[in-house]
Amino acid sequence: MEAPKFKKEISPHYRTIVVSGVFGGHRPGWFEMIIFTDEIDPESLDPALSGGRVVVKRTFQCRLILDPIQAKSLLQWLTYHVKEYEKKFGEIKMPPAPSTRGRSSMFV
Repeated sequence: MEAPKFKKEISPHYRTIVVSGVFGGHRPGWFEMIIFTDEIDPESLDPALSGGRVVVKRTFQCRLILDPIQAKSLLQWLTYHVKEYEKKFGEIKMPPAPSTRGRSSMFV
């Protein structure tokens, strides 16, 4: 039997998301990832309007559900590409991990 031929189509909902972070977890049979973006509320930069405290707007952009095979495939793809990136551009320095006190440790 021949391999199937794939017809490619771009969804009308296709978009680019600049990812600020992800959270989620796993359950029997699937993995869940919620992608979010963070941006500073411009009005919070004015001390007269914000009381001197910067406000960050966190927007949940999409939820991804992956079966275990796709989750592992994504891990392999990311591992390969991070290694290739670091070969070309140098080690990616990670910032210190934030405290998880009072919130889920699933945030990245």
